[in-house]
Amino acid sequence: MTTSPINLQPAPKGRLFSPISASYRPGSLLRAIFLILALLLASCNRAPAAPFVPPPPAASQIPTEIPTATPAPSPTPIPTPLAGVRIFTGDQALLLGDYTAALEAYQAAFDQTGDPATQAAALLGIGRTRLGERNYYLATQALQRVVDEFSATPHIIQAYFFLGRAHEGLEQYAQAAQAYENYLQARPGMAEAYIHDLHGSALFAAGDYSAAAEAFRNALASPSTLDRIFVQLKLARAVGLSGDPDAALALYEDANLRTDDDYTRALIALRKGQIYQSIGQNDQAMAIYQEAVAKYPRAYEAYSALQALDQANIPVDELQRGLVTYFAGQYGLAMAAFDRYLQRTPPDPGTALYYYGLANRQQGQHSAALQQWDRLIENYTDHRFWSDAWEQKGYTQWAFLQDFEASVETFLGFVEKSPGHSRAAEFLFNAALVAERSADLPRAAEIFMRVINVYPDYERAPRALFLAAITRYRMADYPAALQTFQRYQGQAVTLQDRAAAAFWIGKTQFAQGDAAAAHETWVVAAAIDPTNYYSERAADLAAQRPPFTIPSHYDLSFNLLAERMRAAEWVRETFKLPAEENLLSLGPLASEPGLARGAELWELGLYDEARAELEAVRIAVQHDPALTFRLSNYLLDLGLYRSAIIAARQVLALAYLDGSNTLSAPAYFNHVRFGPYYADTILPLAQEKGFHPLLLFAVTRQESLFEGFVRSSAGARGLMQIMPATGADLAQRLGWPANYDSEDLYRPLVSLTLGADYLARQVKAFDGSLHAALAAYNAGPGNALQWQRLAPDDPDLFLELIRFEETRNYIRGVYELYTIYKLIYNPPAN
Repeated sequence: MTTSPINLQPAPKGRLFSPISASYRPGSLLRAIFLILALLLASCNRAPAAPFVPPPPAASQIPTEIPTATPAPSPTPIPTPLAGVRIFTGDQALLLGDYTAALEAYQAAFDQTGDPATQAAALLGIGRTRLGERNYYLATQALQRVVDEFSATPHIIQAYFFLGRAHEGLEQYAQAAQAYENYLQARPGMAEAYIHDLHGSALFAAGDYSAAAEAFRNALASPSTLDRIFVQLKLARAVGLSGDPDAALALYEDANLRTDDDYTRALIALRKGQIYQSIGQNDQAMAIYQEAVAKYPRAYEAYSALQALDQANIPVDELQRGLVTYFAGQYGLAMAAFDRYLQRTPPDPGTALYYYGLANRQQGQHSAALQQWDRLIENYTDHRFWSDAWEQKGYTQWAFLQDFEASVETFLGFVEKSPGHSRAAEFLFNAALVAERSADLPRAAEIFMRVINVYPDYERAPRALFLAAITRYRMADYPAALQTFQRYQGQAVTLQDRAAAAFWIGKTQFAQGDAAAAHETWVVAAAIDPTNYYSERAADLAAQRPPFTIPSHYDLSFNLLAERMRAAEWVRETFKLPAEENLLSLGPLASEPGLARGAELWELGLYDEARAELEAVRIAVQHDPALTFRLSNYLLDLGLYRSAIIAARQVLALAYLDGSNTLSAPAYFNHVRFGPYYADTILPLAQEKGFHPLLLFAVTRQESLFEGFVRSSAGARGLMQIMPATGADLAQRLGWPANYDSEDLYRPLVSLTLGADYLARQVKAFDGSLHAALAAYNAGPGNALQWQRLAPDDPDLFLELIRFEETRNYIRGVYELYTIYKLIYNPPAN
């Protein structure tokens, strides 16, 4: 089966403008309505308006270029609705990361009116936009004008905060500290812990350690979700530098007792040692450094401690030296240390040999690495790294030396030598995977079957059985493949596994020429787990549809406010709540301190901190359907979509709805969980790049759950989870955005544009195959190309041959989401 090329024609026209706005920013819509009404009323009453200023899109990024000064406004005594609307337009552009449009809107608003509140809002917006551009000088100019010229307006409070951020960008730390202090005085009791923490950091950078210590103490004394250990470490450092080493040592010791993180303990040990050295107590310092080297070799602070010991000519055990230098990336020093250690009569040669081999491999000395591991394997069978040595040997043979046969024999050799070992099944599975990589399919199938037959309780034994069937399918041994898929079906526990088995039974029947049986099997598979990848692909094949079929039409219009009211009634009825209970308000949540702190932090652009506070509230009420529903509405209006989606899903879970049954809940839940967020950006991008908009919604949701400031553990950033290096390459190719920085990936406009462009490039590179393009997006085009060569004409087989479980799940996830978006916005005709 071939994948149909992606449709490069313009996307089908849908009703893009709903009663609440095409871009579907629920919070923005409500604020827009209230803003415009308030401005009209204000105009009639000749009273100044105070427009709402939403936060910018980056994760508290403060971004340099020095443009011309903002022109002075011409005085006009009455605010106009148009100026207020332009403020709102600027806020939306800023939220999206469209700095050019934001500046134009704010400047136009400023020039149009002489109303102080509107002018202050415009200047505040200009200052925040300049921060986003990393134009700190112009940011301070605009924000300082708010402070100097519009002190009677409420905007001065946020101006203080952002002025602090701008001064930090200019490394003017004393001025930053003063700005934060001004904010704390003007806005006490809200986000105090967080601002005290920023205040302390600015004072510390300015060299005022005593004042910094006081600020950090204030941060610890205020309620927050801050990492209190980390704040206490900053406090201890400030106290030590302010001249109170005993107090600093006590703080470090207390933090050491309250943490179980070795990296934190290594940092504490290093700081304590430095304090002891500073007061002339070198013996205590060296003892602490030795402890850090011995206990925390993986932490880089242990390497700093080792250097201090060497400078003091304190002898260090060569094994400990080797481990510390290895984890610090000093592989040559590590090998020399291990060599010296092994030349003696060492008490732990196995550890030295294991890491000696790893260091050899890091230096490209693969044969030497194998020799070290062979010495460990042959001589120290009871050592804790014995099985690891076998694993590293087998891995090095196939991954670095491309000696697949030797690798298979290594893994099989382990199983033969120790069939009862806890890792025997794992290594047998590895042997099958390597045999498959070497294209020795008969041997791979045989070893996969050994896994399920010899080690049926192994956690990956079902996967081995499935891969045995896939391998036999690839060999065109369809009778054996069918039998194996049927065996897998008989052992399947989850709906997904049952659907996968039925799907592949149908594929095998079709390959055998029995199209009628295949169709019947696919119809059954489609009903097993609707919206699951395998059930949906079975439905596709039964209907003779290619994957990622484009819907004939779509309709993004819906009335969220009306739907929310109906959903509230459903919640009331489902959970037997009192009829008079108003679920459209915050109710008891209105007095929740964490909610207030989260909202304040959100307005200040401290998104990670805001999310932590609001997530704490969500978790605290997750067993209460009414409060969770209220909170989901609030988070949606705020713009914290990920948490809103999770909260909405939790309400359905409390109603015992799961899987495709959740789609039977009131439409409001579907539109929250699978909303067309950022539609005003995604729709034109989809048309420009040749994608259906629903596909881009699905990809964005899969990548980030529509959380623009998210950062993965691997370093991917923003809505489309782009790695900084990839972003830099794309920005260079497009010549946009100007002065690109990796922080720009937190701007929704940038992330969506670069992500859509990158995905389109992959579609073109892989001849229209969306399966391969998505694999390339997730795992890199080099990997995708290798996998495509194994199954160039069958997207379903391609998926199963992807080596990375994350990437297989990613493609399945996008497909499932695309299916759900089509169900919601392109419902089947009755």
